[in-house]
Amino acid sequence: MLAPANQLLPIAKVIKSFGTKGEVLIRYAPSFQEDINEKKPVFITFDELPVPFFIETITPRGASQVVIKLKGVDNIELADEITGQVVMIEYGSLEPDEPSLTDYIGFKVEDSTGTTIGTVSNFYDYPNNPCFGITREDKNSGELLLPVHEHIILGSDSTSSTIIVNIPNGLLDI
Repeated sequence: MLAPANQLLPIAKVIKSFGTKGEVLIRYAPSFQEDINEKKPVFITFDELPVPFFIETITPRGASQVVIKLKGVDNIELADEITGQVVMIEYGSLEPDEPSLTDYIGFKVEDSTGTTIGTVSNFYDYPNNPCFGITREDKNSGELLLPVHEHIILGSDSTSSTIIVNIPNGLLDI
């Protein structure tokens, strides 16, 4: 059964075909790495309708890319046809215990020394670059965009509603 488009969550993008048997290289947001697996279908839009595909094989390629083989995509021509498309999953297919990135709105942001940077005021789901909008403690206006990346977000504590970050040099000067 097809899921309505408003219940689908974009998690990756098909970068290019890979090989001659229909494999494709996809780039995903790091927070969705565990959601790409053979047990659940992924959806790709054709003629404005989401079409489900099951994954036959997954081969990791670096930190945020995998080569996947989709059932029914058996040649380079079909793989090229889905190049550039967004890969989506059903909202209900996310693990129930896993917090959504929007759940971090209102969390305090601290660096590794315990210095408060600000508070998460928004989440921006930019393609391939999700960011938290941070309202700064030391600034009266503006918002700091902080990429949601494993090298920047070191951890979180839901008990104290705190996110620990490693701010790249110069980012706080913007």
